[in-house]
Amino acid sequence: MYEGSGSEERIIHVCVNMDCAMRGSEALRDRLQAAVDEQGADLEVNDYVCFAACEQGPNLLIEHKRAFYSEVSEADAEGIVAHALDGPPVEAIDKSSSFIAKKIFNMLDAGFKPGDLSLSEQT
Repeated sequence: MYEGSGSEERIIHVCVNMDCAMRGSEALRDRLQAAVDEQGADLEVNDYVCFAACEQGPNLLIEHKRAFYSEVSEADAEGIVAHALDGPPVEAIDKSSSFIAKKIFNMLDAGFKPGDLSLSEQT
C-alpha cells in the first residue's frame, strides 16, 4: 500500500533470537557495527528478537530502506552498510519482495516499529 515509504530512522535491525544466533547473527551484528564505526556512518545497529523467518536466518531489516535480508553472513556486512547508506542492494541475499518481508513492511506501515510488540508488561 505504501510502497517505498521508508522510515526516517536509519536503523539496521539484526535478529539475535536463538535460531539466528546459532547461525552467527551476533557476530554479524558486531561486524555490522564495526563497519558502521569504520565509516563514521549515521546508522544504528540494533538487536531484534525475531522476524519469524528462522529457517532463513540470520535475518536483518534495514528499516529506512525497506530492505529485508536473509541468510546473511559476516562477509555481507560491508555491502549491507553500503546499501543502508544509499548504495545498491546485496542482490544474492535480498529478500525484500518475499512474503515475510511484505508482512513486516505492512506492520511498519501500520505504525508498528520493530521492538514495539513485547510479551512483557510495560510499567
